[in-house]
Amino acid sequence: MTPIRRFLLAVLLLVPFPALAQTEPVGMAPEVVVTADRVPTPMSKVTGSVTVVTNEEMQRQQWRTVQEVLRYVPGVSVQQSGGPGTQSSVFVRGANSNQTLVLIDGVNVSDPASGNGAVDFAHFLTENLDRVEIVRGPMSTLYGSQAIGGVINMVTKAGKGPMNGGAFTELGTRLQTNSGGYVRGSEGRFNYNFTLGGTYAPGETIVPGRFTPPGGYVDLDGYRNITAASRMGIEIDDSTNLTWFSRYIDTQTKFDQVGLEDPNATEFSQQFFNRLELDGTYFDGRWKPVFGISYTSIYRHDQDFASLQNPFPFVQDAYYNGRRLQADWKNQIGISEMFDVVAGIDYDRSWAYSNSDGTQSWGTMAQTGFYGQLRGTFFRDLTVTLGGRVDVNDIYGTVSTWRAGATYLFRDTDTRFKGSYGTAFKAPSLFELYGGGFFCAGNPNLQPEYNRGYEFGVEQGLYNKKVSVGITYFYNAFSNLVQCPPPFTALQNVANAQSEGVEAFLKMQPFNWLDLNLDYTYMNARTATNTPLVRRPQDSFSLRAEVRPWDGVRLGMGLSQVSGRYDFSVAPFSPAIIQPSNYTLLRFTAAYEVRPNVELFARVENVLNQSYEEPEGFQAPYIQAFAGIKGKF
Repeated sequence: MTPIRRFLLAVLLLVPFPALAQTEPVGMAPEVVVTADRVPTPMSKVTGSVTVVTNEEMQRQQWRTVQEVLRYVPGVSVQQSGGPGTQSSVFVRGANSNQTLVLIDGVNVSDPASGNGAVDFAHFLTENLDRVEIVRGPMSTLYGSQAIGGVINMVTKAGKGPMNGGAFTELGTRLQTNSGGYVRGSEGRFNYNFTLGGTYAPGETIVPGRFTPPGGYVDLDGYRNITAASRMGIEIDDSTNLTWFSRYIDTQTKFDQVGLEDPNATEFSQQFFNRLELDGTYFDGRWKPVFGISYTSIYRHDQDFASLQNPFPFVQDAYYNGRRLQADWKNQIGISEMFDVVAGIDYDRSWAYSNSDGTQSWGTMAQTGFYGQLRGTFFRDLTVTLGGRVDVNDIYGTVSTWRAGATYLFRDTDTRFKGSYGTAFKAPSLFELYGGGFFCAGNPNLQPEYNRGYEFGVEQGLYNKKVSVGITYFYNAFSNLVQCPPPFTALQNVANAQSEGVEAFLKMQPFNWLDLNLDYTYMNARTATNTPLVRRPQDSFSLRAEVRPWDGVRLGMGLSQVSGRYDFSVAPFSPAIIQPSNYTLLRFTAAYEVRPNVELFARVENVLNQSYEEPEGFQAPYIQAFAGIKGKF
């Protein structure tokens, strides 16, 4: 059955039945998201596809890293090259891993010194996050470069009320420990939130057993992460606030080469993100400006020396430093009860430096974007958005993008239809422009990659919102993609691809003691020559359930299944692209509140002890159990 037929069938099943559906309960506040329109917006007025994962959900599911959160989001594929701390890439709706914009409190966290600008999600801990918002689809109109597949926004929590805090620690069966704590609150006009978190894992080998000869050498690939974060704000007056966001991540990761134990391969990294933000509300709330300035520095040191197990050829001593300065001025203007405008200017300058075995290279790039979006609300329940953007780059010139969307809510039946069409682009990374070498070297004449995509869907609420179900069809056409064609000497804009599919969800709370969440994604992602795009599963299914049989007791279950994926072969004398085996992951969680504000908890990952590689050539962790304690004051 084609995606279009699946979508039409689902729409027929979702035709509202007035006898079953009920309107929103009186006094219930609408869910508000920020990332979709770059300003706080009720979910019922959002024209795109958004998933919001709250801090409460992350705590209940015992998700310790953001990549764990993203595994249960429809339309998102996560690929981690082994155990804790190893490279974690995210693909949204078939887009490449470097074609999704990733933010923490408005700060772009991509590394200008990385090869293609993709974000490594392995090091972002969930401690201190208030929520994670995932917007899927082309979003360059509001966010500029890199927002081809969508935007992932991690938002920290503001301190409020008297000083309060909490801490947790847990130990796993392979001696992995995760710990964290926070102190937050407010005094008069000042608010604060300070967080410290960390992970230590002695590790296990990430080389699959099929590459290890009988009695061969096996090493442990350990990982360490220390994260410190803060958010401090002050009310300058009744209309103006000043906030400083800061996050420091220090990691050490041992890793192996593909199919080869490498005991001396280690990466050290230090990531430093800062943002100062001034926001206000003036003229009875009709003008809400936000001015921000951000600075990031990401330092990496990759070290790998010869050993008996690895005499050649992976010997290196390389340093990378990527820095970024951003400034932005955003304005939300209420024209009338029907119309409001979001408009602003973004400035981004990035620098990259590398020193690999004595060979040095560097580059810089600046870009300024001017954007605006008009939103109109008609007949109370019809919302229409139209926006445009122009980005001026000092290397490849000017790029323009636009986006239009609409949504309509039938209040009597709690049925919402939505649809949008937009264009997006991604600027070449500094490495792609200036990288040296004789093999796939950088090309200063590269142009941006592009996407044009659309989606339409329907969502239905039933039984006083105890049940909600929805389905969305999406299509993306990627063009001008950067690749390294024969004779493999330099990067070129030569490739085109497309992705289409269906995302569906079902949320149920039939009783106060039971929650059920199901998500399903079907996706067909291929190049213009009909070659499948690797690491984009055709079918992804996840189920989460939580039961609360007694006061203070929670029992949870998570199931995820991935099938129909393709990947590059790492075995000799095999086809270049293969179809790895499907895999199913099962996890259990439990928590017991022994007294107010003190909780014991436990979980088991990969209960079925599945042996799988994600991606090919890197062994994923086997079964592991954790137990810990959490307290608040």
